[in-house]
Amino acid sequence: MGVIMAVSATASNRAKYALARKTIDLQDDSIRAILMRQGFVFNKDNHAIRLNLKGYISATTLSVNASLQILDSGNGFLTAGLVPGNQIAMSGWVNAGNKATKIIQTVTAGAITVTDTTGLVEEAAGNLVTIQADDELPTGNGYSQNGTLLTGQSVTEDDTNDRAEMTCNNIDFAASGGSVGPSPGSILYDDTVSEKTILGYLDFGGDQTIADGNKLRLQNVRVRIS
Repeated sequence: MGVIMAVSATASNRAKYALARKTIDLQDDSIRAILMRQGFVFNKDNHAIRLNLKGYISATTLSVNASLQILDSGNGFLTAGLVPGNQIAMSGWVNAGNKATKIIQTVTAGAITVTDTTGLVEEAAGNLVTIQADDELPTGNGYSQNGTLLTGQSVTEDDTNDRAEMTCNNIDFAASGGSVGPSPGSILYDDTVSEKTILGYLDFGGDQTIADGNKLRLQNVRVRIS
């Protein structure tokens, strides 16, 4: 069994806001830990809610312009939850080259620029095109999307260090029937609130793969508010 004490941890700015507005409860809410895909890079501004990991749009208003940007005349990309860094799978295009998996470099309400335009070709709107982001590891070999529910959550007041602290039991991910990963880290999110607020990111300091029959344990996980 592999044991990881996260090399670094970064809170999302959305979590700070949610705590200030008293919309999340670190002790009583259901909090989940999920494993992220290889190549994922956490951004404390962009990764605010779970939708920012799994943005989705399906519309007839999508096109590819001569600069190989993906456009939406309906201006729905941001409300769909898409953010820079998302890995997106595209389907429904007429041209096979546009039915591709890409990484978003920049995104506005009406335009996506990807990091690599190889294979993309200009295409007019009209067909029902779907863009699906998914930055979590896929379900398989013992791992299930939406991850692991935290247990044993407790919030204490630490007057010595002038902070509040949430602790929980060890978080285990198991592989069965094959390996799981590689994954560079884990996101914690609040599954009780409707927006699924992202609390933060635990960076493993390098890709971790769980071998078949083994477990990855996240140990001594804490959320500190100071």
